[in-house]
Amino acid sequence: MLSHLSKAVAQLGDPRLRRVLVIGILGSLFLFVLLSGAIWVSVTQFDLSDVPVLGWLQGLLGWAFDLIAGFLLGGTLLTVSLLLFPGVATIIVGFFLEEVVTAVEDRHYPTEPPARPQPTGEVFASTVKFAVLVIGLNILVLPLYLLLFFAPPFNLILYYLLNGYLISREYFELVAFRRMEPMSAGAMRRRNRGRVLMAGILLTFLLTIPVVNFLTPVLATAFMVHVFHGLPGRQEILPA
Repeated sequence: MLSHLSKAVAQLGDPRLRRVLVIGILGSLFLFVLLSGAIWVSVTQFDLSDVPVLGWLQGLLGWAFDLIAGFLLGGTLLTVSLLLFPGVATIIVGFFLEEVVTAVEDRHYPTEPPARPQPTGEVFASTVKFAVLVIGLNILVLPLYLLLFFAPPFNLILYYLLNGYLISREYFELVAFRRMEPMSAGAMRRRNRGRVLMAGILLTFLLTIPVVNFLTPVLATAFMVHVFHGLPGRQEILPA
């Protein structure tokens, strides 16, 4: 796994990968700046100036409210980043990730046969389905996350297993569907479910690291290309 990851990191300087990186970083930054502004407005819309209290108490209340608002803003952004970022980032760069796969295969697997043409509808459906699943399931289990907050490490285990599965499946299908029909890709993933899941858990960990998470969609795609081509028994399923 680490050798596959190091190959992916080493290729981030490729011009074709840099282009998608820039699109993803700028798009994600814009989205989270917009989100930060919305949250800040929502927690600072209350005006304490009209509260009939003593001057010094009013100042103390204002300071306390600003402090609480700051913590609320930071906590909300952290939660949103952890739970929603995989889906959001994939929506932003999802239609450009095939360029990443092509660039990695051109450099490392030039003898592979031409990829299967993918209809635009198939790419769109896969991208939207992944985003909805990641955002929806994480929101659905949010009460369980909060409950397990007081019982570490079970909260982390739940987060990494759920998102590791979702991310591994999405990025594996992104790569595999270019080489085989969806049913064959599903059979291959199930045959290697342990290795594919571990790849997803590693990518989920990268998504929790500030700054690195902006690079992760491109890095994850390049990484999964190497995972896919390195799976045992691939030639038994992959058509010539």
